[in-house]
Amino acid sequence: MHNIKRIAEISGVSTSTVSRVLNHHPYVSEATRTRVMEVIRELDYIQNINAVQLKVGRTKVIGIMTPTINNYYMQIIKGVSNAGKEQDYQVLIYQTEENQDLESAALELLRQKKVDGLVILRRMLDWSAVRRYTQYGPIVTCEPLKNKEISSIYLDHYEGFRIGLEHLAELGFKKIACTVGRKNSVNSQRRLQAYYDLLAARKLPVNEEWLLSGIHTVQDGMRAFAKLKSLKERPHAIMTTNDFVACGIISAARSKGWNIPKDLAVVGFEADESQVANAMGLTNITNPLQHIGQEMFRTLYRQLNGQPLEPALEPAPLAFELKVRQSTC
Repeated sequence: MHNIKRIAEISGVSTSTVSRVLNHHPYVSEATRTRVMEVIRELDYIQNINAVQLKVGRTKVIGIMTPTINNYYMQIIKGVSNAGKEQDYQVLIYQTEENQDLESAALELLRQKKVDGLVILRRMLDWSAVRRYTQYGPIVTCEPLKNKEISSIYLDHYEGFRIGLEHLAELGFKKIACTVGRKNSVNSQRRLQAYYDLLAARKLPVNEEWLLSGIHTVQDGMRAFAKLKSLKERPHAIMTTNDFVACGIISAARSKGWNIPKDLAVVGFEADESQVANAMGLTNITNPLQHIGQEMFRTLYRQLNGQPLEPALEPAPLAFELKVRQSTC
């Protein structure tokens, strides 16, 4: 079995130079790097990753605790992964299904030194249980949290929903419906607050039959339209959970001969440059999920390199944005 000493002998360089090449150190000439890499390929040399990790005290892996794998969370995960690649980090996705035992197992990855840091997309455990693990490595979340030991990269969904609702109100729509996902989640609660605040500020009618929860998918959107269509008093516009729900509503409405937006104006959410929105002519609120993921990794990376923990909920250079298309005007 070949080792870096043999590679150094054939390449005509020192073992420390081979080590720098293997570890992507910047201070190696391109000619030397090319020569060493050619020898490595010829010898079919593979680094002993366990030995490297033991030597440097890093796994070069970031754990991601997610309740499920869906479009919303995958965009954040993609952001973490892309930013991690820039620093030669990989990600380990740990799906918990909102099971506290599985969440605890994900946290144990930190204590067991199987990951260098942990990204939490959502958790059921109390934060006090999570906080105990910060002694083993940095933790960052995209949930709203004021804690000096855990960083939070969070955009308040109140603002995103408010932008969409204001758009509908400005267009003159008075009977506005609303769909959300898990009614008791923090983000849904903030969205509902924006909904009620907007109706109150604009003196618009409140009809609890226009508020539907547990709406996540295209199929849910189609069922939501069927319910709203059956009502004696129907809404004229709707702010939806996400783009997929919005597309389900639009598809079902058009199948019944409804004109969008004349009969029903529709606004989506959580697009993040969604091609679905473009294809459907859907007005939506873009949620920069990939950028949030990138900032989550960068926050962990700064902490891993001894930089001070940034204040919780420090405003990030991220914002929701309204994209107007044919579904509202």
